[in-house]
Amino acid sequence: MGKMLDGRSRGRGGNRSLTAAGSKIVAAFEEAIEVVRAEGEGPRLTARTYPLAFALVDYGPGDVRRVRDLLDMSQVVFARFLGVGPNTVRSWEQGTRPPSPIARRFMVEIEADPDYWRRRTASPIRGV
Repeated sequence: MGKMLDGRSRGRGGNRSLTAAGSKIVAAFEEAIEVVRAEGEGPRLTARTYPLAFALVDYGPGDVRRVRDLLDMSQVVFARFLGVGPNTVRSWEQGTRPPSPIARRFMVEIEADPDYWRRRTASPIRGV
C-alpha cells in the first residue's frame, strides 16, 4: 500500500512494496494533491444530472424463442449463455414466467447486433 503523505502507514500491509504501475498511480495522485493544495480552492464546478429512461422491452414466449433462434442455440445452451437454468428458459418460452429485467435487457442487446453475439459464441462454451 505505501505511506500516506504525512508518513503514516495505510491500512493492512502498509509496508508492502508497490508494483511499477502502482507506484506511478500513487505518484500521480500525490502530484494531483499537491497541485490542488497549491492552487487553493479552485474554480467552482456545476454538476448536472439528467434523467435517463431505460424502458424495458416486454418479451413473450415467441420473442424469447426468436432471440434464441438468432443465435442458433438450444434451450440448454441459451440458458447457460444467459446464466440461468434450462427450466427458466423453458418457462419463458412456454409463457409460465416472464424473463427477468436483466435477461430482457440482454436479449435487447442480442437483437441489436446478433452477428456480434454469434461471433462471441462461435468458440465452444466451457462446461456444456
